[in-house]
Amino acid sequence: MRAMYRRYRGLYRSRCGMVAGVCKGIAEYFDFRVFWIRLILMILILTTGIFPFLVLYFVAALLMKPAPAYRY
Repeated sequence: MRAMYRRYRGLYRSRCGMVAGVCKGIAEYFDFRVFWIRLILMILILTTGIFPFLVLYFVAALLMKPAPAYRY
């Protein structure tokens, strides 16, 4: 499934993510597992305060374009 996303190499929000697809989009861009990106995000949210990283997450969700749709 990862081979499908390599066609579009830009940084996009995933269309099938949990909240807004930001973590999954970052994981696909850097070819990591989405579990590790979400874990790092949760650790950063809990250690630095909830407010700053949640605001950055939703700003990223607004700024990142959704992944291109595939036609079958």
